[in-house]
Amino acid sequence: MRFNSPPFLLIFLPVALVGFVVLGRFGRRSAIGWLALVSIVFYAEWKHAFVLVLLGSILGNFLFSRLIASNQESPRTQNLWLMTGIVANLATLGYFKYLFPLLNFITHLGVSHHDWGSVVLPLGISFFTFTQLGYLIDLKQGEAEPQTLVNYALFVSFFPHLIAGPILHHKEIMPQFSEERRYGVNRDDFALGLTWFFMGLFKKVMIADVFSPYANSVFDAPANQTIATAWIGALNYMLELYFDFSGYSDMAIGLARMFSIRFPLNFNSPYKAVSVIDFWSRWHMTLTRYITLYLYTPLSLAVSRSRLAAGKKVSKKAALTFNGFVEMIAYPTITTMFLAGVWHGAGLQFIIFGLIFGVTMTIEHAWNLIRASKQTSPKTYVKVLSVLRVNLVALIAFVFFRSSSTGAALSLLRSMAGLNGNAQLNLQPLSLMVLLFLPAVWFLPNTQQILGESGSEIDSTTARRGLHWKPSLGWALAMAPAFFLSFINMSNSSTFLYFQF
Repeated sequence: MRFNSPPFLLIFLPVALVGFVVLGRFGRRSAIGWLALVSIVFYAEWKHAFVLVLLGSILGNFLFSRLIASNQESPRTQNLWLMTGIVANLATLGYFKYLFPLLNFITHLGVSHHDWGSVVLPLGISFFTFTQLGYLIDLKQGEAEPQTLVNYALFVSFFPHLIAGPILHHKEIMPQFSEERRYGVNRDDFALGLTWFFMGLFKKVMIADVFSPYANSVFDAPANQTIATAWIGALNYMLELYFDFSGYSDMAIGLARMFSIRFPLNFNSPYKAVSVIDFWSRWHMTLTRYITLYLYTPLSLAVSRSRLAAGKKVSKKAALTFNGFVEMIAYPTITTMFLAGVWHGAGLQFIIFGLIFGVTMTIEHAWNLIRASKQTSPKTYVKVLSVLRVNLVALIAFVFFRSSSTGAALSLLRSMAGLNGNAQLNLQPLSLMVLLFLPAVWFLPNTQQILGESGSEIDSTTARRGLHWKPSLGWALAMAPAFFLSFINMSNSSTFLYFQF
């Protein structure tokens, strides 16, 4: 079920809210149980059979969590159950997401002549798998608490985040499900959440989906484009992805807030970033946090232990040497981003997508080490050039991210370089809207800044400009046409781009 659909808005969401209010009168367990139930129904609406995958994943991982928690006196047994849980999760994910593309790639190489076909990817399998893996790892390390089945099921399946994130961490969500409070609709939370949801809905339906047709037309015929059409097409996709993903994140956070559940921020104006490192601290923030916590940090610690065991130094000075830099910075950074690319998809184009960011981040780390003793406040023109550089790197990476294959991505890049000279210029007026929205994402405040939820000093600046939201008649009148326009255009609205992961 899509957030941007009449059945969700007119049937599912009202029923979920009413049930939450009614059952909340009977206490926490009833309210939490209701949210878990409607979340399973929400998932089952897409393909009934795949709800068994979700339920199997929840029950299997809950069992692993119990086995890990009950063997605290035996670390070896805990490790055994943790490794079994990790293997079971990755095997399930591998079967649905990677096995058949890999087998067909082997056939394409001529090693095999069998047509392996494909399998339908369950929605959100990467998200609910990685969410649970993080919980099992932290439970083994004593960083998480055992949960009841209902609490655990809701943590994994809560419908605002189930399909495309944000990737939740147990420490910020599970305590909210356990605390004794009045379970019902809080007026302030509901007003803020509804506004947040409407803003995200408008981004998706009225902005992202407008960019989509032209971007699709260019990526469907990458070798038949002029320089102008290729660049405009790539920029259209870059902004489509921006408003699609930030729109989904806003809608998810807003929906959770309607139930007085606070989700972490997941999108913070990444196209304003002055470095690729900064970009990934703003783009899919919960994924960046996850891969830093569970991939980058363990890799870095393993390298440090290995160097110490070999009698080598682990210091900033050691990182300035070639071998030290490769081992301590380049290796964990590139490996982490390589795996982040693989997380997004099974094709070679996703690996290249990850490596583009990994290599550029490594170069930035090297530059920062060299310039560490000469740090000064950058001038305005330097910041502008830095933002443009980051946007260019992201644009090239997203060409691979969106393309159906590596060959298609390279074809479009050749068109962007002007190497397809026979192409016909076919610019549509609506496609040029991208030139208006690029300055918007660079200079205007984002949703959480407008809503006063970013925890930043910029919120006060936004307030002085008259853009700070408050529950008032004026803001209600502003949101009403935004919702109306979004609602009447829902029939043409597409699925969210991150649903494929």
